[in-house]
Order: sequence, then C-alpha cells, then structure tokens
Amino acid sequence: MSRYTYTLHPENSGGQPRQTYRRSQLDKMTTFQLREICRRERLVVPARENGDREGLIRLIMRFRGQRDYRHLTAADAQGLGRIQEFLNRCPLKIRGDEEIRIPGTIILYRGTGMDALDGYEIAAKQPLYEGNLLLVDEKNQVYTCLYIKEQQKKMYLFRGKDMEILPLEKGRYFILYFPEERISEYLWDCCAGNRKPEPGFAQAVRIPLLSLEVREVEPTDMPLVIDFGSSNTTMGICREDNIPRIVRSEGGVVIPSVIGVEEAAKGQVRYVFGHEAVRMCGQNYRDEDVPVFFDIKRWVSDPDRSERVTLSDGHKYQIGRREMLRAFLDYLLDLGRQQFKCSFRNIQMLSPVRQKEKFKELFTELLPEYQVDCELDEGMAVLFDSIHSLISQAKYQRGKWYRALIIDCGGGTTDLTSGRFRIDNTRVSYTIDLETSYENGDTNFGGNNLTYRIFQLLKVKLAQAIFGEGGRETPAAGENASSLEEAFRKAESRIPTRFREYENQRREEYFCVKNNFYYLFGLAEQIKKRFFGQTFLYELQVGTSPGEGGLFLDRFKLSLMEGGAFAHLSREIAFTFYLNEVEEILRPDVYGLMDRFLGQKFASGELTAYGMIKLTGQSCKSRLFTEALKEYVPGKLIQNTRAGEAGEELKLCCLEGALAYFSNCKLGYMKVDHRYEVGALPYEIMAYTHENQEHVLIRSLDKEDHIGCISRFKIGRQLDLYLNSAQGKRLKTYCFAYDASGFSRTTQEEIDRQYAGTVIQEETDIILEGEMKFFVWVSRKRWGFVVLPILREGDLLYKGEETFFDFEDDTWELNFFDGRK
Repeated sequence: MSRYTYTLHPENSGGQPRQTYRRSQLDKMTTFQLREICRRERLVVPARENGDREGLIRLIMRFRGQRDYRHLTAADAQGLGRIQEFLNRCPLKIRGDEEIRIPGTIILYRGTGMDALDGYEIAAKQPLYEGNLLLVDEKNQVYTCLYIKEQQKKMYLFRGKDMEILPLEKGRYFILYFPEERISEYLWDCCAGNRKPEPGFAQAVRIPLLSLEVREVEPTDMPLVIDFGSSNTTMGICREDNIPRIVRSEGGVVIPSVIGVEEAAKGQVRYVFGHEAVRMCGQNYRDEDVPVFFDIKRWVSDPDRSERVTLSDGHKYQIGRREMLRAFLDYLLDLGRQQFKCSFRNIQMLSPVRQKEKFKELFTELLPEYQVDCELDEGMAVLFDSIHSLISQAKYQRGKWYRALIIDCGGGTTDLTSGRFRIDNTRVSYTIDLETSYENGDTNFGGNNLTYRIFQLLKVKLAQAIFGEGGRETPAAGENASSLEEAFRKAESRIPTRFREYENQRREEYFCVKNNFYYLFGLAEQIKKRFFGQTFLYELQVGTSPGEGGLFLDRFKLSLMEGGAFAHLSREIAFTFYLNEVEEILRPDVYGLMDRFLGQKFASGELTAYGMIKLTGQSCKSRLFTEALKEYVPGKLIQNTRAGEAGEELKLCCLEGALAYFSNCKLGYMKVDHRYEVGALPYEIMAYTHENQEHVLIRSLDKEDHIGCISRFKIGRQLDLYLNSAQGKRLKTYCFAYDASGFSRTTQEEIDRQYAGTVIQEETDIILEGEMKFFVWVSRKRWGFVVLPILREGDLLYKGEETFFDFEDDTWELNFFDGRK
C-alpha cells in the first residue's frame, strides 16, 4: 500500500532521539532560553505565546517533556495505612504479566535502603516508567513501598531507607506495578495525606515473588575507613571474609566532596551531596545563586564559621559549617550502611599527618555516637600499601630499612611525607616497624590550581572565539605565565567571573557573574579530566554544537557583557584545546612545586637515601609530575598508577593501604609498631622589634624544637606576630592581646615544672624590671604555635595565659571559590 501520509522533518526519522527536558530544569530558564529550545527542537510557537514563559514551558513539556516522578522514599505505618485504605476502596483490575521480570528472591533490610547496587534489575518488553510499586500478599495487604528508577539505561528496584516495612505474615508475596502513571502519583499524595481526587478504578500488574526475607542491619566492629579528600572522598571496610570492599557511587568509587543546599518545605533547607550536588551546580540556568560548596575539607581548619546562601525562594540562610559537615558524614555513613548492610560503631578517618590531632578532635565532636579515631595518617596508609604489596609478592629483605618519599597532590593541597619501614618474619607473625614524618607542604597547591589554569585558558579562548580579540589561537603556547594572566584580565571585561566585585550591584548581575565562574570552572575540570584520563587525547574541541568526542558548551549558561549590560551568546562557536598548550600552562606550577619540595634535598644529596618516590592523589595523573620528578631522581624509583589502570587508582592507594592494615591487624598476621611526627614546618613566625627590625621567632623547615623570644615594655597590650611561607610570603597577621594586670604570680621553679625544655631559665633570668618577654614555640601535633608572656615587676615573675594559634585557616588560604578569580 502506498504511503499518502506526510512525514514532518523526514531527515530526522530513524535518527538520534530528541533531547527531553524535565519541568525542574525548564523552571530555571529564562524566556529567551525557552524560545531557543523551541527553535532548536523545531517546535512551532503560537504568536500569542511567544512571550508567555509558562506557555513555552507547557509546549516543551508536551512534545519534549520528561516527567519528574515523585517517589515514595519515606513513610510510617500511618502512611501505609492510608494506601491500604485506598486499595480496599478502589476497584482493581489485576493481571499477571510474564513480560515484566524481576528477581524472584528479594531481601529487604530495615534501617537502610535499596538501590541499583543491590542488583534487582527489572526487565520488560514494553517501556516502563519510574513509578511507585507496592509489596503485597495474595489479599492485597500492603507491607511496604518500592519504586523504579533508571540507572545506566537499565531499570532497577529502589527503596528509601526511611520506608517502613510492616511485619510479614505467612503467605505469598507480589509486587504491584501500576501501568497508569496517575495511580503512581496518587499513591504519593495518599501516603503524604494530601487531599486529591481519588481514582475510581485502577489497573495493576501483579508480579509474584519466589521468596521474600526481611533482615535487620547487624552491627559490626570492623571500622568504616574514610579517606576524606578536598575534591573526592573514598571509603571502605573489611568484612568477616577479609575481602576489602569499597563503597561505590554512580558507577565509580570516588564520591565528590561537595555539598549542595536547596529549599524544602516550611522554610527549611535540604542538603544534597556528591554527584547529585555536582549535577545541581550544573543545572543552574538563570540568574540565581549557586548554593553548592566545594573544597569542604578546608573547613576542618575553621569549622565554627557559617556560610551564606540565597535559595530560589529569595531568602538568605546562614548555615554552620559543622552542621553541613555532620550532614555530609551522615550521607557517607548511610551509603556504607546501605551497601554493606551493616551498622558501624567505629570510624577511622585518614588525615594529613600535620592535622591528625585536629581531625580526631573535630570528627569526634561531630559524631559523638561513634568511636572515631585517626590511627593512620595518609602518608602511613600509602606506605602500608607498599608494605602489603612487598609481603604479598615476597619481594622484601628481612630487616632491611626501606625509605620512601610520598608526594600527595590532592584537590586542594600537596603534602610531602617521608617514611621508612622494615619487615621481619617471626615465628607467629610479621613485625613491621613503620615511621612517617611530615617534610613539607603547600596548602595552596592541588588539583584546583591545575583546573584554574585551564579555566584561565578557557576564558581567553572563549573571548577570542566570541569577540575575535587577540587575533591568535592562545597566548599560552611558548609564552610565559604573565601573558596568560594579561589576556585573562582583558577577558574579564567581556566574560566577568569575579563575582565578589559585583556584591554591591543588582542581584541579577551578581548571580550572572557567579554562574559564569562556576560553569566555566566546571567545564575546565572536564577538560582536565579528558586530557589526563586513561585514554590518550591530543586535542579536544569545545563548542556549542560539538562533534563526536567534543565537549558541549551551553551558550545559555553564559552571560556576556555587551554595551554595559548582560546578554546571552547568540551564535554558534567552536574552538580547540591541544594537549601541548594545556601542559605548557601547567608545567611552571608543577615544576615549581617539585623544586620547592625536592630542590634542597637534591642539592644536599639527601634524595639518594630514598629507594622509592610515590605519587598519590588524582592530580598526579598528569605526566607532568613524573617528568618533573625525573629532574631529581631516576624514573625507576617513581611509583604511580600502572599502565592501563583507571585514574581512580591514585586516589585509592591511601584507602587500600589502610584497609590492608586493619585487616592484617584483625587477623593477627602483623605486629605493627608505627610512629609519626611532624618534622619540618613550611612556615616562619616573625615579629618586629621596637626598632622596626624583623625578628624571626620560628624558622621555616626547622626540624628542631627551637623557642623564640621577643620583649616589650610592660605597658603594652598587643603583640603582632606574622606568619610567612617558606618562600617569605606574608600569609597572616596574629594579634595577641593581653592584659598584664591579670597575670598570676609565679616562680622559676613553677615555670620549670610546667614548661620543662620550653621556657628555659637562662631566658627568664635576664628579664629586666618592667620587661615582658614573650616565649613562642611550635605545637607540632596541633599544627600551630603557642605564645606565653612572662613579666618581671618588683623583682617578681608574673605569668600570663598560654595561648594557642592555628597555622591554617580560611583567612589566608587560597580559595578558588571566593569570587576573586
């Protein structure tokens, strides 16, 4: 039979499926963006609705809409009771359907949920929607609710952790699936107690189960080990079978250390974490706040501060860092409980060696119902990964001391840790002597620095592609960093990203600039991952209509400055990144870091004592780190990810070493004697004398416990101390305020008892009448320094309060998300 029908856009038939949109996405878009979607999707807009934003949304949802399904994730017995009453009243037409298949045996756990990792996949010949399901018996008695969710183009059974499970009775059990979406939506309203028109009839597919079992989540004494990173977090546990298991999240083992905030009912806020928070940041279209927080590991240095967010309802909220950190930890614990089906009593946090005591103190306060410890620092865990490998492969020499340097380049910081260990095999177990020492560090260099450089280059290329400025492909190739900085500053006038400078401007302008920064920074992170991923990539195209393998640039998420006002990008553009130019802009930073860490050790010949150099942290995926190291040590000593492995291996090195340690200790296979210390400090403490001369109290990279002293006349009330980097850069000013009238009388004998080896008699004996001497010394465990004032008056000694100051806090640390970039 001939075809007499007309096919609209025949070139599209049988091609790629059209993009679909959710209502929650469209609500964030401007009218201009909605009209552009209609143009791109070839939807005919009636003239009367061309400026009607709500009409445009309805049109897109009608032809390209994707439902936002409401899932039953939480309910108590009363909510299930309301669903039961509805089933009792509503006439049901129930049929069996062999075309829908689910696993016949299902195990439910009280107190935790079910997700795709549980493996309950649903297969069907006809398309299924992400609807709510009911677990019932042959009498249609409801016991709990589940729902369908799509993951990686497959449908799985899900269940919320707060969904009640009523006591089971003897009988057969079934899953009820409702082919009509309106029934699934009504079940949600019914459970919540919302008054909605009740369906007078419902169809249901009853899928029989072979076996159903409800179990309790059993407690375990094995610790949940958490490697809390600046950019990503990993965690795992060794169960009774001694096989290490690592928590997975959306197809991988790394969980972004990201917290998002969104509005909830009745003026409350709701937190989202990990991959969901990253997606939330990427979904911002219109001129609104970006309520997402990155680099939250830095909050450990200053956890008592609050963060300000403006949500879509227009209200501003002040949220404490402690509250958000506790919420993030609860999220991690829920993930572990759900995947391992056990509840934890013990938490082991892996910490930087310099912040070991601070980590333990803070997380013990945040998780009072758990036993929190920081038994291993990150450097020690990395070393134990090597030890475990040497023992497993029988490649060690008994009693020989091995020395290693660990360079851990994470998302926000880089630490240099030295370690040495020896292995002995006794009659009953291995004996391990393990020592780690903090050698150097840079709290302002990590993966975010590399992303920022790419962000600069991206912004310059974008300005050149849009406005044709510069007339060259890039100022980076073959030129110094100052050329890139200059081009970056010029691009700021056209594509502003320094949103801190717009705080006194109109609200819409501020959020336009803020969204510019977050969108381009996220795009730069994707570019970095593409170039330094497992697959070699020489070039990468970025454009508004990229080809296969390119990176998509959403021009409606950019706000450009044209004629003194913000406008959207109105035309298609494309430009190319090349590996050599990316490495060119990163090379000075990476090589400079290695020179600061290893230059002095190389010049003194100390590097020859190390038998291995370990690179850890995902930032070290770039070959630049290995190239820079080869300037100082032979390549055979460098250990990083092995060929063909995923980049996650560098992040997992620390966690896997810790899991091996706790497993071997539990089994009694090893007796480990481990010691750690903070050796050198990458800071200098200085003050000015009354003659305005600099006086260094604590020297940088000094491994000795020297005590600094400086004096003032007794009428003073404030001593200013200055924190400098190892390169002499001023980082912070400390104002030590004191009141001599409140000092307590003391004696030299009492000082000797309290501060043996710190405040020495030779220094107190020479204190003059009316002189106040300030003693300054380092507290390595607490990662800070102590100030103690002593006054001589009337030939008597008086002592002030001992005061502790942290080295690190948010006042001087480099923050790429502060709006000044």
